[in-house]
Amino acid sequence: MAEIKYPLTPEELHQKDLEAREKLRPLDDTFMRELFRNDLELAQFMLRIILSKPDLILTNEETKYDLQHIYGNRSVTLDVFGIDSKGKQYDCEVQKADDGADPKRARYHSAAMDVDNLEARRKFKDLPDTYVIFFTENDVFSECMPIYLIERINTSTGKAFNDGEHIIYVNGAYNNENDTSDLAKLIHDFRCSKGEDMLLAPFADKTRFFK
Repeated sequence: MAEIKYPLTPEELHQKDLEAREKLRPLDDTFMRELFRNDLELAQFMLRIILSKPDLILTNEETKYDLQHIYGNRSVTLDVFGIDSKGKQYDCEVQKADDGADPKRARYHSAAMDVDNLEARRKFKDLPDTYVIFFTENDVFSECMPIYLIERINTSTGKAFNDGEHIIYVNGAYNNENDTSDLAKLIHDFRCSKGEDMLLAPFADKTRFFK
């Protein structure tokens, strides 16, 4: 005879919710958004490491930033969006599935940011530099590198195209015990579900706060 399953009590539901939260990592988009919600300083800390720019100053940051466009076109919701003191814009996403890290998805995010930034009658040169940053759970390029920097080049001359579009993939599977860089520590922390296992204090402290 099949076991009869009764609805869970509020206490049981609460326990299941706690157990689910305990497993969350920064590589999970729901937890990433909570980590960075109203925390410009943490977003700035992360971007300084990824871009190797210790003097980067972030002036605006928000999570679940909506880019809504023409009816019928696919909209984009950015996990973490930021603007720095020079007007450069940053879209930080986590992609757990490999198909979520498709190059054309990065292209679409970049294009959506451009459309959102250029009002009627403004000149194209007014477009700000944009950075689309994908944190991927797997090494989607299979080259065992911690980070992949994607830039357009003029293939005829080999020189940079300099259109201000930058796409970056951070390899969440990167694990090199001999690499003690802040980038390697950041990648390590994105895989952790517990603050006490993290190596960078800002991430460890914020994770402990939520857990």
